[in-house]
Amino acid sequence: MQTVSALAVDMNGMLSPSGAARAVSADQVRALAPKLGELLPQLERWRRAEPFSFFTLPYAADAAAIRQRARDLARRFRRTIVFGIGGSSLGGEMLVSILGNRAHPVEFFDNVDPTTLASLERVDWSATCLLVISKSGNTAETLSQLLSVLPAIERCTDATGLRERILVITENRDGALGRIARDRRLEILPHPPVGGRYSVLSIVGLLPAAIAGVDIEAVLNGARRMAERCLDPDPEQNPAFRHAVIQYLHAQQGRTLSVQMIYGDRLRPLVYWFRQLWAESLGKHDAGGAARGLTPMSAFGVTDQHSQLQLYLDGPDDKQFTLITDPELHAQGLRVDARYAHLPEVAPLAGHTTGELFHAEFEATVATLARHQRPVRRLSLAARDPAAIGEYIMLMELETIVVAHLFGINPFDQPAVEEGKILAREFLTKQSATRTAP
Repeated sequence: MQTVSALAVDMNGMLSPSGAARAVSADQVRALAPKLGELLPQLERWRRAEPFSFFTLPYAADAAAIRQRARDLARRFRRTIVFGIGGSSLGGEMLVSILGNRAHPVEFFDNVDPTTLASLERVDWSATCLLVISKSGNTAETLSQLLSVLPAIERCTDATGLRERILVITENRDGALGRIARDRRLEILPHPPVGGRYSVLSIVGLLPAAIAGVDIEAVLNGARRMAERCLDPDPEQNPAFRHAVIQYLHAQQGRTLSVQMIYGDRLRPLVYWFRQLWAESLGKHDAGGAARGLTPMSAFGVTDQHSQLQLYLDGPDDKQFTLITDPELHAQGLRVDARYAHLPEVAPLAGHTTGELFHAEFEATVATLARHQRPVRRLSLAARDPAAIGEYIMLMELETIVVAHLFGINPFDQPAVEEGKILAREFLTKQSATRTAP
């Protein structure tokens, strides 16, 4: 098991002896070593901001300035609400949910379901800070969220108060969000020139996290540590390259479903963030027109042992698994009363904590998948360790870049998504025309 700070990774369950059916062997991994040489110069340029990229963020983020801004907002307001969707929301929500101290509530709205947004009608805007995040500045859902509550906020404050309690983060100052912000004299904070799904280690994710009391310096330190490891030219010592190559080789064998199964309720937001990163970055056509991609799937132990595991074990061999656990849970939990230890079903449980049972079920699931010759890796990280979370973020981002390189696709665009956005606006225009028709 390879350990980096509080992040430990065991890839042994992903490799098979050469000659085994649909095997992925260490020899196959070594054969792709030249691909690392192609990538390393690009990573070095990105680290130097040539051009600025997600890989620049751990080295460029001004944690002190973000922390000071966060302290000021947390002091002046009792609550913070974040409007955003996709990468504008998932990263920050992940950090807040896992690492936040709960002292200052930070709530994310990443949908336009009217039944959910109805709760905004009960918000005390005089005591609430609002962050509005959109890289493009033209995200329909985020614009709708802001403009649906703006009249209520204006009723409870003057122009100065409006500027104090609404902050806009966008890259495109000439987008609709930027124009609205200038019209209402709102402060605009710059979104870095990176895609939203890669922006968690910027102000986009770090400001909400810092407001919630997250140690963002430790998150960035962990990300930098992982980044340095992933610049190692030795493919055996470079975790992002080795892990990504193995996953790519399994995909070439038809295992194109990537299951992340989380053992630790507090860690669940990891997989929500990962799904967008993996799906939107890798689901593309390559230069030859072939459809590429690895489909992310989420599962949660032990709950989904009783709903998904049967499929994983006896269903099609089209999946590869990453099981994630928090080692600190093993020694926690209430102890099972031993009074009924004479019952055969209770005897193995008697005297053990629920944390010990939780860990036993994790180990049993790993072993069962391995016995059924399903490729499985183990990740272990403490939910309360911000450096470990930073390491996880950087590792997942870099694995994504390596797999995209092997597929021959661009991990930073999302051309197919734009079609749906255009059609949604066209449907609304048609509805408006129907309402105004005589």
